[in-house]
Amino acid sequence: MMEELQEQQQKLDQVLLTLSERLQSLEERLLRLERPSLMYRRPNASDYETLSNTLDYLHNNVEGIKKDLLKVAKAI
Repeated sequence: MMEELQEQQQKLDQVLLTLSERLQSLEERLLRLERPSLMYRRPNASDYETLSNTLDYLHNNVEGIKKDLLKVAKAI
């Protein structure tokens, strides 16, 4: 009788451990969904970058183009 109870307790402990691991995994997945990391890969590039880095790059290029256009306009 005592051995059966110990076996049942071991089985329950194993089930509890498995459920605990699954719960932790689900919590981690939920946290990633709350704070997604949106990435972008430029055409012909192999690495991904964050969208904020991409937007910074584009903004700086647009600002550079504006400056160049002003210089050309003043030269004419």
